[in-house]
Amino acid sequence: MADRKRPIVKKPEEILADVFAGHSEAVSLGSENGKRYLLNFIEKFNSIPNSVKFFIYDLLAEDAYQADDLVLCRQAVVRAGEYLEEAREQASRQLTDYLPALRFIERGISLMAEAGEFEDALSLCDLAIGIGLGKAYAAKKASIEKML
Repeated sequence: MADRKRPIVKKPEEILADVFAGHSEAVSLGSENGKRYLLNFIEKFNSIPNSVKFFIYDLLAEDAYQADDLVLCRQAVVRAGEYLEEAREQASRQLTDYLPALRFIERGISLMAEAGEFEDALSLCDLAIGIGLGKAYAAKKASIEKML
């Protein structure tokens, strides 16, 4: 009987490092390439930890926005929001380090406010304030509230 090789099982931190490295390389050639890399990564790997999915969808929200794929951007915003709590619980150190680069909230607020979905935009402002993203989101919230 031939020896079988056991599949390589990576820890979520290693998968996340792979995502960041691959995305960085892809996006250096443009947002469309970054978007394609992330979509291929999601499609190729079946068992991506939910905490890693948060980061993937956050990156995808930005790349889709930059590539003017607003439908995909909106979907990525929703998905990132769905996985945020998992990232907070399972990848809190990585999330803390990543917060200055976080994009899904900003892109979501922009898309929702432009679509007249002010309540959804306000919810994202509250989320940003709740996770400590600062006074800028309090100002955005006040600005959106004036539109109501």
